[in-house]
Amino acid sequence: MKMYPDDWRIRLTTGVAVAACMAAAMMLGPVVGIDGFLPGGLAIVVAIIVGIVLGGLVGRLLFPPSSGGPPDHPPRA
Repeated sequence: MKMYPDDWRIRLTTGVAVAACMAAAMMLGPVVGIDGFLPGGLAIVVAIIVGIVLGGLVGRLLFPPSSGGPPDHPPRA
């Protein structure tokens, strides 16, 4: 029985992308003039959404799903 999901690499990539987008939003917020609770909160929400989308795309490009068929090489004895 597996204790972890098969797409852990894609989930990890998505988490890293979300963290990077949130860090960028928090660093660039004061530079662009986003100050206050509501605009800052909206910037974080947008950064999370962008990170989820970009992380999913990058994760699927880096780690494509396997074909599900048998391996190309013969089994070792």
